[in-house]
Amino acid sequence: MAALTPVLCARSGGGDIAAGLTSAGAGGDTLPSGYQNFLRVKNGNAAACTVTVTPAASGGPLGTTVAPFALSPVVGATTGDRIYGPFPQNPFGDSNGNVNVSYSVTATVTVECLQMSTS
Repeated sequence: MAALTPVLCARSGGGDIAAGLTSAGAGGDTLPSGYQNFLRVKNGNAAACTVTVTPAASGGPLGTTVAPFALSPVVGATTGDRIYGPFPQNPFGDSNGNVNVSYSVTATVTVECLQMSTS
């Protein structure tokens, strides 16, 4: 499991979104929670890629546990490129402020965290 470092995308300077792509972790990855953070998944695999977010236990409203859920739609096979988010701390973040994600396939799948600037 790798911690994805956000790539800043600013209004004035944009963001080099190709530079931040890294191989999807076989055991999943984490990204910082926050209203400005998004997950990009680019799929070169022959199979579609389902991305699953696993919120922290008791991290939901009033201390409830939100079940893991698959993001929709899936990332299409061979040329799929999707952005999901944002992922606010409640209910997505764990006690360290991270969002835990996993993938149904990881071979030839690359991911990155995009942080949209508010200025």
